[in-house]
Amino acid sequence: MISIIPMNPTSEIQEQEEPTYRLCENTDCERYPEDDDFDKENEEEYESGGQWQKCGLCDGYFNDNGFNDILFIEEEPNNQKGECRLCGKDDDIIQMKGSGEYLCGDGCDGDEDEDE
Repeated sequence: MISIIPMNPTSEIQEQEEPTYRLCENTDCERYPEDDDFDKENEEEYESGGQWQKCGLCDGYFNDNGFNDILFIEEEPNNQKGECRLCGKDDDIIQMKGSGEYLCGDGCDGDEDEDE
């Protein structure tokens, strides 16, 4: 016996939904590191410890080159506020991508206001 499956061109075709990933912007993270040792199929086995580090703030990886490991939270498109965990200031704050810590963007200086 032959089964006939009717085809209805007006029926909706179910598309596989692509997972959505959140990535840091303004010091951009990449979804996957540009590393020859990285295998998308075995992401959990990737040992970050070299140039590419897993971001603690998003679903991606950042190039640990001394600049891309910080997120400028007060700038577009983030527009967030934070407080430095060392001195308590809440102006010009950045967030460390690896640890999530909030720190002063220009470094803490407890004597800054006293000199004026």
